[in-house]
Amino acid sequence: MMIDPKIFKESLRHESLEEIIKARDSLIRKIQKYERDGPEDTEITMDPGPDVVYYCNLSYLSEICGLIQEKIHEEQERY
Repeated sequence: MMIDPKIFKESLRHESLEEIIKARDSLIRKIQKYERDGPEDTEITMDPGPDVVYYCNLSYLSEICGLIQEKIHEEQERY
């Protein structure tokens, strides 16, 4: 089961900017792999299906990019 993108974002809120960027990069790699290779044979029978995971990862990416923007803004306000 995939979690709501807002919950995904909140689960990373207290992480460092570096950790959030690592999570973003991981999502990008997963998205690119799916776009390049499509689902693997073993993924076709999984629940949720690979297409649902792909769309969720796109939503997560959107949320995490917003969180990165917030973190950068917070850091700039400190200085």
